[in-house]
Amino acid sequence: MKTRRKLVRSETIVGILFLLPYFALWLLFSVFSVGYGFYMSLHKWNPMGKSIFIGLDNYVGLFTNDRFLNAVKDTFIYAAWAIPLTLILGMAFALLLRRARIRAVSAVEGALFFPYLLNVSVVGILWGFLLDPNVGIIPYYLKFIGISPPNFLNSPVLVLPTIAFVSSWWLCGYRMVVFRAGLNAIPDEIYESSLLDGAGPIRQFLHITLPLMRPSILFAAILTLVAGLCMLAQVLIMTNGGPGTSSEVMALYMYRLAFESFNFGAAAAAGFILFSLVFVISVGLVNILGLESELS
Repeated sequence: MKTRRKLVRSETIVGILFLLPYFALWLLFSVFSVGYGFYMSLHKWNPMGKSIFIGLDNYVGLFTNDRFLNAVKDTFIYAAWAIPLTLILGMAFALLLRRARIRAVSAVEGALFFPYLLNVSVVGILWGFLLDPNVGIIPYYLKFIGISPPNFLNSPVLVLPTIAFVSSWWLCGYRMVVFRAGLNAIPDEIYESSLLDGAGPIRQFLHITLPLMRPSILFAAILTLVAGLCMLAQVLIMTNGGPGTSSEVMALYMYRLAFESFNFGAAAAAGFILFSLVFVISVGLVNILGLESELS
């Protein structure tokens, strides 16, 4: 028993030693960063001199600022389009590839995954060119088939759904891979048994596929939620928040507060509000989909 206790103790010490480097980095770049950001948000921050403590004034100022409230609204409009579209496309591609009867499934899967390998700046510039009303391929072919093309990126109504579609095109390939892994983990015998009981494709999807894929769906949903609410680069490259402030999301507004207005305290407050929104909604998703699914 003593020998066994010594072995367990030594293994525990070795495990802690392996964990320490990551834990130190996590404390430095996650916990300390969030805490320091909140500390900054309570001050009229001056990086070159003395900062003045002002309590919650930055938060009060943001929630009484129409432009910030508009940024919150734009963020949720974008997320309401981008998150479901990304997950639905990823799931649809995964299901189609599972049922495909062609030999080149791996090649098709690679082609669908390829956009995710592109840098966000490449994606933004590429789609900005494709949607350009003067030289873009998409408006050209819409005109060719007799449809008057809207100015996708210069319409206050269409700009956020358009950027959401571009983001979904870029991100859905990775979600497809996640869902493919979840589908492959479901034994074929379950589907065969359900066929004997008279279950069709829709009932199989609702009563077998979705429940057994909860861990994959939870992972993909939280990943897409964070990407959706914290989106910055796509809108910065494609529209710079325009037309007007129709696509100015929270991350872009925070960026402008910090690096254009040099109001670092208010920017930190906006960042902490965004962090709180992501955290609360993520916890809600975990509760809805069930954290126990990750442990099953």
